[in-house]
Amino acid sequence: MKYRPEDLTRLPRSVEYRERTVYLIDQTAIPREFRIIGLKKVDDVARAIKTMQVRGAPAIGAAAAFGLALYANTTKAKTKDEFMDGFYSAYDRLKNTRPTAVNLFWALNRIKKLVEENLESPLDEIKRIIVAEAQKIADEDVEANLRMGHYGAEILPEGRVLTHCNAGSLATVQLGTVGAVLRVMHRDGTLKLLWVDETRPVLQGARLSAWEYHYDGIPLKLITDNMAGFVMQQGKVDAIIVGADRIVANGDFANKIGTYTLAVLAKEHGIPFFTVAPLSTIDMSLKSGKDIPIEERNPEEVLTCGGCKIAPDVDVYNPAFDVTPHKYLTGIITDKGVVWPPFGRNLRKLFRGE
Repeated sequence: MKYRPEDLTRLPRSVEYRERTVYLIDQTAIPREFRIIGLKKVDDVARAIKTMQVRGAPAIGAAAAFGLALYANTTKAKTKDEFMDGFYSAYDRLKNTRPTAVNLFWALNRIKKLVEENLESPLDEIKRIIVAEAQKIADEDVEANLRMGHYGAEILPEGRVLTHCNAGSLATVQLGTVGAVLRVMHRDGTLKLLWVDETRPVLQGARLSAWEYHYDGIPLKLITDNMAGFVMQQGKVDAIIVGADRIVANGDFANKIGTYTLAVLAKEHGIPFFTVAPLSTIDMSLKSGKDIPIEERNPEEVLTCGGCKIAPDVDVYNPAFDVTPHKYLTGIITDKGVVWPPFGRNLRKLFRGE
């Protein structure tokens, strides 16, 4: 790899665990304030995931893993049976926070499986295993992002790139999925301009992506979501790159609401359209995007903006994600390389190590 994480961003890790505390960049405070919060209870970690103080599939997975580490280091259980009862309670509490991002379940199940494989070990050793595995999940995420950054920068055309929502450093432990690709391209000099969709209704593009890419000196222009098609029609977009919260076996994927619209527009205008995600985001147990559970969030997110009322009290439909069929995808950039069509066959080969 040409670059190290510190070559590409000045931002710290968005989620860390030290001294029996989970530290998060509070994403609900940005861009008004850069604030790191310390969480000392599993319930606090679960609440942070639910309220989107931490968001982005990989960051959610790491935060949940650190939630289990927090339980291991702070439980008052004296016997192994008491410890395991509390462990499963913490596991369930964290698992039931958000339904769509598969990294949450992947990280929790990875630690759960390891614990169950080591039940004959002394209790102190089980605790050590949980904390070490949670840290390993976080470290692996940074390494995976760095690889995706280099893979993606090799294949994206030089020029102007459009992105939606936030799949940058704030959505991962560090660098980002999309963010790593953009940062490597910027460092290589091949990213001429980044178009950032505002991403209604929670404005992750305007609040988070614009903030973090501007912070790292990447040239960008912020647009409202309904401007994207016109910008494409004007010939001002050379590629589109988005993250993913769950990719399934045929290549369909769920991402922030509005992604499907961009994919259809990209096909109409002949613009290459990529998603970027680590293998932990790929769920081979689901056959198509129709099987992905879609989270529906609080109507207030639509009825208000920045705390200001913008609509009367009417009925609201507020799905947090949509599903983009694989036929609109040019390629899937993963930490093991780029997957090209036919996605069903090539994703199976990827997981077989071929």
